[in-house]
Amino acid sequence: MFEQDLYSNLASIPITLDAFTWHSAEQFYQASKFTDQEIITKIKNCSNPFLCAAIGQTREFKIREDWEDIKVSVMERAIRARFDQHPNLADTLKRSKGKLYDHSAADDFWGIGANVTGKILMKIRDELQSTPD
Repeated sequence: MFEQDLYSNLASIPITLDAFTWHSAEQFYQASKFTDQEIITKIKNCSNPFLCAAIGQTREFKIREDWEDIKVSVMERAIRARFDQHPNLADTLKRSKGKLYDHSAADDFWGIGANVTGKILMKIRDELQSTPD
């Protein structure tokens, strides 16, 4: 169904959260950084996850005050939605083994390094594996 890396937050795998269908977890994450509707709308209108990430890096608009406290839970919510809303992807994740990474993450926090995306993926995998079919 999806030719991209299903573990990547930049993969164009649609998720529906907060009454909107996002093109990717990255798009949802970047829009969640802000409270200003102008930039949120700009991100919502962006269908390229790499461009969404670039737009989200702008400091033309103020990032929400609590962002550092909630950013991991925001990303976990998006990743969880990917697997909740796409059972075939959840099955692939459930059958995976070993340490997981988002190899497309170009930073030491989400990608290889702290591997926060990988830790979220492995947490969800553990939950899927502990749930009977």
